[in-house]
Order: sequence, then structure tokens, then C-alpha cells
Amino acid sequence: MLKTRRFALYSDVHGNVSALEAVYQDMDDAGVLERYCLGDLVGYGADPAGVIERVRRSGDPVVQGNYDRGVGGRLGDCGCYYATEQARADGQASYDFTSANIDDVDAEWLAALPVELRLEHQGARVLLCHGSPRKVNEYLLPDRTDSQLERLAREASAEVVCVGHVHVPYHRTPAPGIHYVSSGSVGKPKDGDPRACWVELVLGDAEVMAAVNDSSAAVVGATGVWLAAIAHRVPYAVDVEAAAMRAAGLPESLARAILAG
Repeated sequence: MLKTRRFALYSDVHGNVSALEAVYQDMDDAGVLERYCLGDLVGYGADPAGVIERVRRSGDPVVQGNYDRGVGGRLGDCGCYYATEQARADGQASYDFTSANIDDVDAEWLAALPVELRLEHQGARVLLCHGSPRKVNEYLLPDRTDSQLERLAREASAEVVCVGHVHVPYHRTPAPGIHYVSSGSVGKPKDGDPRACWVELVLGDAEVMAAVNDSSAAVVGATGVWLAAIAHRVPYAVDVEAAAMRAAGLPESLARAILAG
């Protein structure tokens, strides 16, 4: 019987301490003690320094997100994609607010975060990154083709690729033995559900998978290890967080976005 391993993925906290605390409590309640943050601690939300302090205090390993890189390096922008000029203006306001509200110690910590982490479980190779295996701000949206995802995973020498950045949780198997898991977003979901999100990964044998609520559970590579991914949604006082954003002087459109999910 294969050893079972459970761990939590969370990302895109975006300055939202209330959502982060709710997610940490939910992970504790679920008994998932091994946790990894896939980046973008800051940006958009009202308390970037508070999020950095809380994540550092947790001791969880963290990979660098594009917003972390932009603010940490004082680069002047977050390397984000904006579809409209209004979105670009809101993004610049967010960047300016975030950069002004973290000190140089926190900025240096963000700038020094690794761009990837690698795990191995009984032969199954797991890559943790923010955007994609090749670029911190590349969006691996759900409409990416299977062939593209398979190629990226093989080039990265990983059977399981775990990403943040898209703010929408998913679990895909673009080719036999290849898995992609998106961790959704703690502080700024974009799937119409304003509740905070984290994703639980379970690695084990087929018998363990039978008790897991994930219809897309499947074997990893040729290892005999199976993988399931379960998205957890956690309610928190999103209206209070939106009010904090308004009080901080952030654009109204950003406050409305977290209310809408």
C-alpha cells in the first residue's frame, strides 16, 4: 500500500488578511499541516504588510508571484495583463499603494523568494510555481490546450504542475499521467464565488482515491501514485474587507471586484 500524503496549496492572497486567516483556520480544521504558498501575497488589498507578516510567521514555503517580484524589486509595475485602460489605471493605483505600504525589509524578502519549489513523493515529481513553469506572469487559463500543457510539463520534468495566478481553481489531466492543479485565490477570486479558496492535494493509491471527492483523480506518470485535488471554499467577512479597501483609498472597482468574486 502506498503512503498517503496530503498538502495544501494557496495563493493570490493580495493583501487580504481576513481571507488568509479564514483559510489558515480551515486548513487547521481539515488537519492539513503541510502547506505551500504559490505567490502574490500583495497587491489590490488593504494590508500588504500584514499579509507578509502573517505568511512569514506561518513558516510555509513560498514561491514568488509576479506582484511579489514587481513590488519587491520596486520595478514600478506588477507585470500584470490589463484588458482595458481603466483596469490599467486601477492596477497602477494598486501598485503605488502597495509599494508605499511595505518597508524595505519586506520588499527585500519578496524579491528573494524562489521562482519554483519541487517536491517528490514515491517517484511522483511535483513542481510548484506561480504563473507557469517558464514564466512567473504567464496565465495557464482553463482554455489552454492539452498539447500546450503537456509540453510545458515535460520540458519542466514534472508530472504534476501546481500554479496560482489565474484565480480560478481547477484540476486537469492534459495527458495520461500529467496533472495541472490551479490553487484558485485566497483574497481575490475570479470565478464568481467571493469566498476564499485553497486546494488540498492528496497523493496515494487507488483505494484512497475512492474515498476522495474528486472525479478527475488519476495516476501520476508511471509511478502507481494517484492524485486528487479538492478545492475548499471558505466564507469570511468580505464586506468588511471591501470597506477597508475603500478606507485605504483604493479604487472602488477593486472593492466591488472582491464582493463579486
